[in-house]
Amino acid sequence: MAQFQVTQTLKTDNAFIIQGFLLEGQIDKEMEIHIPLNKFLDVTGVITEISETNSQYNITIGCSDLEEIDLWDMLNLKDDVIQIK
Repeated sequence: MAQFQVTQTLKTDNAFIIQGFLLEGQIDKEMEIHIPLNKFLDVTGVITEISETNSQYNITIGCSDLEEIDLWDMLNLKDDVIQIK
């Protein structure tokens, strides 16, 4: 499991991008990001792309439609530490 510090998020036409720094562990394509909404429900996304520049990562979550992208955006992840499995 990896821990990731989110610094910024971006939306595109078909993806949601999380920018930030890896705090612990390793990340690879096809790993899952789990954001708990409460103790029984998570929002889960699969990493489709990863790029690194100057120790900062861009993690792309492929989304099937604009509503899914908007859902990720509504989570307001900026400054959060997220778990990647």
